[in-house]
Amino acid sequence: MTSNLCLMSPSPNSAVEAESVASNVAKPERMLAGFPWVSAIVLYTLSWGWSLLRPNTLYWDDWHDLFQRDRWFARDYYLSTGRPPWEGVAHALLTPIGIWTFTYLTFVLFFASGLFLYSILKQTSLFIDQDLKFVVLIFMIVPVNHARISAIIFQYTTSYFLFFLGWFLLVQYKPIKIFVLACVTLFLSFKTHSFLFFYLLPFIHFYWQNNIQIGQLTTLHRKHVQLFAIVLLPISYLLLRDLFWPPSEEWASYQRPGMVGLVRWLPFSIPFLLGLLLVSWNLKFKKNTTKGFFYLWIGSGITALALLPYFLIGYFRPYASIIALRADWGTRNQILMPLGLALCVVGVNSVLRLYFKNVIFTLTTIISLIFNTYFGSNYFLDSLKKDQVVELFSVQPALENKIEVVIVDLTKRFNGRGSTYRDSEWTGLLKIADFEVASVNGDILCAELPSALKMTLKSDTSYFEALFSGDLGLYIEVESCSTVLEDDL
Repeated sequence: MTSNLCLMSPSPNSAVEAESVASNVAKPERMLAGFPWVSAIVLYTLSWGWSLLRPNTLYWDDWHDLFQRDRWFARDYYLSTGRPPWEGVAHALLTPIGIWTFTYLTFVLFFASGLFLYSILKQTSLFIDQDLKFVVLIFMIVPVNHARISAIIFQYTTSYFLFFLGWFLLVQYKPIKIFVLACVTLFLSFKTHSFLFFYLLPFIHFYWQNNIQIGQLTTLHRKHVQLFAIVLLPISYLLLRDLFWPPSEEWASYQRPGMVGLVRWLPFSIPFLLGLLLVSWNLKFKKNTTKGFFYLWIGSGITALALLPYFLIGYFRPYASIIALRADWGTRNQILMPLGLALCVVGVNSVLRLYFKNVIFTLTTIISLIFNTYFGSNYFLDSLKKDQVVELFSVQPALENKIEVVIVDLTKRFNGRGSTYRDSEWTGLLKIADFEVASVNGDILCAELPSALKMTLKSDTSYFEALFSGDLGLYIEVESCSTVLEDDL
């Protein structure tokens, strides 16, 4: 193994020692040699295959941005928020084909990102074969970012794929044409702005991989020019954004970082900083740092880095929202977390392997499958619910066009991750049922709309009964808001 920081032997109980040598690039034809295809396909499909059962369902902002919209609406909307001109192009191309295209491509692109990561980490030679496989498997199934099921979240999915593809190209191949392609791919991934922070990882990897040539400061080397180009990528993106696609006045404060968020994030950096002190101490006095601790240390740093951009713009209030079970579509902000979490799990597994073998990895895999299956069942029932609600609306005699409607949903147990249907969702479901109402509100009371029709959605069917039967037992109670207000007097 080669590194300017450490040397690790392939033994399971080996340690990390200081040494500075060049890193070799793995041959392209061997980049996926040893990949755990069977385990990866089985575990990944068990974790995320539920999304393929009902691939044409709209969730959350899909109803606002895609339902019965012009194909370029999403792109124009993103431009107004300060996103680049290539954001939303995929939606314009795929939406006319069908919402199912986003579902199937999301399934494929996340799996492909796992393949890229395997090649990236294998090239570093930091991992024994078993640990490398464990990292990639956990990376692929860790129960985060379930919001990927939404078509509108495909914008983040493509950034994720482009980022790992760009990182893979950057460190795996030497030809200048591939380097340019890697830079372009990474630049395109910046359309999701949190990747401007995560970009630190391929930058460090490239520097570490070419540290000998870069360290020769007396001679201008091609690697110096390439490193300079890599440094310029995020700077260029930010400058171009200010010049050509700045946010509109309405969105000027959107995604603006703040000091309050930085202060709230600092506790997550403490494990990495403490580990840095220990690793630095060991390097100074030529002591060994165990392989498991090294994984855990790097994993804690990458996890903190994954959280940083979201804390900076005010997300994750309170802290518990990072792992909240009833997260609505907030899990989209977990998109950068899998790599750091996977390294932490494998680090702990390696530290305890002498006593517990691979129990930590096994338990993490089982827990991930349980959570992914449960959350997958949420979205399956949510999809069924939307169809059954449309059926109820279509036979509801009290519904008329151009009226105001207040909807009280007492069946949120069937909603994905405890979400609350947006008004745009209710409006869309009513339109599918051939009703064009004047307004529909799912979060206000009759007191605010006394002339409205109140519809209360109920069910006496339990969650698991609905899951196994496919019948949610939905029914609607209807009364006018004026009657409700009279009864309350």
